[in-house]
Amino acid sequence: MARRFPQTRPRLAVWAGIGAAMVVGGIILLASMLILALAGPFIGHHNGNTAITNSKGIPEEYLQMITDAANAAGCDEVTPALLAAQLQQESGFDPQARSPVGAMGIAQFMPGTWASHGQGDVWNPADAIPAAARYDCAVAASVTAVPGDGQEKMLAAYNAGAGAVLAYAGIPPYTETRNYVRTILAQAQVYGDSIEDGVSVPIGSLEPVLAFMAAQVGKPYVWGAVGPDTWDCSSLVQAAYRTIGVQLPRVTTDQLAYGPQVAGVDPQPGDLLFTPGTDGTADAPGHVGMYIGDGLVIAAKGARWGVVESDISSWTGTVAVTRPLAKDLG
Repeated sequence: MARRFPQTRPRLAVWAGIGAAMVVGGIILLASMLILALAGPFIGHHNGNTAITNSKGIPEEYLQMITDAANAAGCDEVTPALLAAQLQQESGFDPQARSPVGAMGIAQFMPGTWASHGQGDVWNPADAIPAAARYDCAVAASVTAVPGDGQEKMLAAYNAGAGAVLAYAGIPPYTETRNYVRTILAQAQVYGDSIEDGVSVPIGSLEPVLAFMAAQVGKPYVWGAVGPDTWDCSSLVQAAYRTIGVQLPRVTTDQLAYGPQVAGVDPQPGDLLFTPGTDGTADAPGHVGMYIGDGLVIAAKGARWGVVESDISSWTGTVAVTRPLAKDLG
């Protein structure tokens, strides 16, 4: 919640300019919230419900509240894992938490913010958790014009105010705010998001991706290569998704974190399959391939094989499956 700032401040003239920008940002924020209030019933939500993969550390009595609130919030920036990480950072999941400056409850709402955006009792997690998710989406909308990652901008604006994000055209250079963003995103990766009911991706959307993968079969594998003549496993799937404008991270660990993970469903074309890394754990996958349908997977397998097509039965060591395009479906 926007309530604390680091001690170091810019010079007076710069600070005056920032103050003016924050006033403008506040006006934009209020307008965005009004729009959301009026248009909320018509805003598209995620297809299917996203759940938390690893709930260790989240009080059981709040897990379903967090999941339901994030899925109902109405914006891609708010996921169950991120909302849980934010509540952990704000209050340690303590519904009776009160900060020295007066922030209240499990989501640490300031009194004025709760009066404007809360419903019910700020001390009741059943009221405060959905309000936090809705407020996150309103804040995200207020800084949507600023370049950068949506979740990073949203968290920065939640902590430092939308005006600061607008003034700096990104995350402001406040130590507290940058630590806030970094800590929550890291914990959200620990919790993880999965699509338990298997969001369907229109096959037509993936045709360029699948065609690209097929065209690379037979090319050599070189560790660290990024194409177009040689590939490693993660650069290959990254380049394939780039054909439709989806910007996957470069390495397998970050690609897995990009998600969302798919649990308990048959793979669909375009799904990414991950196998463990050298440490033998699922947290740091060492290899990735793409399911292309008909029981087949294409991957840059290694220096001995290059880019190959293989039967999915050879991927028995798969530890995770993600559906990247589902991340952006609303």
